[in-house]
Amino acid sequence: MSFKWASWYHCGSIAFGSFIIALVTFIRVVFEYLNKKYEAMGNKDNMVYKAVSCCMRCVLWCLDKYVKFITKNAYIQIALHSESFCTSAWNSFWLILRHAGRFGAAEMIGFIMMILGKATIMGSSAWITMVYIKFAYPHVQQPIVPAAIIAAVGYLVGSLFLSVFSFSCTAILHSFLLDEDTGGSTLTPESLKNFINFNDEKNADKPEKKEEEE
Repeated sequence: MSFKWASWYHCGSIAFGSFIIALVTFIRVVFEYLNKKYEAMGNKDNMVYKAVSCCMRCVLWCLDKYVKFITKNAYIQIALHSESFCTSAWNSFWLILRHAGRFGAAEMIGFIMMILGKATIMGSSAWITMVYIKFAYPHVQQPIVPAAIIAAVGYLVGSLFLSVFSFSCTAILHSFLLDEDTGGSTLTPESLKNFINFNDEKNADKPEKKEEEE
């Protein structure tokens, strides 16, 4: 049902977000191409060129990261509110701005977990490969080569699977902040209502009042 809803009502929003990412990537590719052509002309030792090239590369890199981050959060807002891409991107921008600390902490924890997860998948895959080759094919003198290949494949597979978990964690954070900002709703799980009420400014002093009464 959700796939049908997304395909019928939000296919344009998904395509528009992908187009923006592709456009920024295309601009970066064109810039790097022109940069290489200019260096081939023998102007790569020009200090002004180096400064301008470094600044432009930094600006385009930041723009690429920003567009991907906003697009990711805009897709989550589209799923939550069923609105257009531009409206969802605007809502996600202000949501991130209001809760910058929480999003920053979540991104930092997610980044660390992604590194640990990828390293675990790569290391375990390479180790299992070396053990398997050692016992199954003892005549192989360099098991490091196939282990390195398996580690590279493990990195790609781990990146694909862990990106799903990263996206899911961000979507859960969006849902929680939406419930917190609206004071909860009928769709809020019972196990989460007490936590939202405790963090609400109006109800934050209730435990202290109960202690004073006792």
